[in-house]
Amino acid sequence: PSGTFTKPSPKAARRLRSYLKEKMPVAGCCRVDNPPSPAGDKALYFCQACRETLEQKPGNQLIPENLFVWLLEQADFPWPDYRGLTVNVQDCWRDRRHPEVFDAARGCLAKMGVKVLELEENREKSVFCGNLHFEPQTPENAALAASRPGVPLYEFPQEEQKRLMAEQAAKLTAPLAVTYCNRCTSGLLLGGARAVHLMELCMGAYEG
Repeated sequence: PSGTFTKPSPKAARRLRSYLKEKMPVAGCCRVDNPPSPAGDKALYFCQACRETLEQKPGNQLIPENLFVWLLEQADFPWPDYRGLTVNVQDCWRDRRHPEVFDAARGCLAKMGVKVLELEENREKSVFCGNLHFEPQTPENAALAASRPGVPLYEFPQEEQKRLMAEQAAKLTAPLAVTYCNRCTSGLLLGGARAVHLMELCMGAYEG
């Protein structure tokens, strides 16, 4: 489990690690540790930053595969029952070239009996990635980005970040948003929305 997920979701991370350890070696941090990478082996990830690190790491021969895609292929995975739950899926801008992630997120929710209300800005039309990605589509946001050239959105004053995250939260049409990106989760929560990471649901750690 990614470090950014483990800190806010320790129970889900422990359950996931326990399940995976029965199946395969569990690697350390993709940024700090240097696990062996035999050509042709897969590296399961569910964090977009981990995928980018694996793809860009010099000499890496591992093939990144999304963990939600992999979970759907496991005949023995104990899917929790969340029937009665209705959610929006907050798709991540960083997955715009990975449609398999969009499909897998909805496939996992279907396995758990969760009903999805689709947002207009969904799948490859999403422009959201929490406070990581600045999509200046309005003149006000373009001016805000230009006011601090080279400064990432997550280093902007907290109040400005909250305003932008609240704009995204206002687009939600369901009582709960399900994300599969750590940045998207924290961004929606910062904007005042109710949000939960998909892995929390998959591990049966979400209690509503």
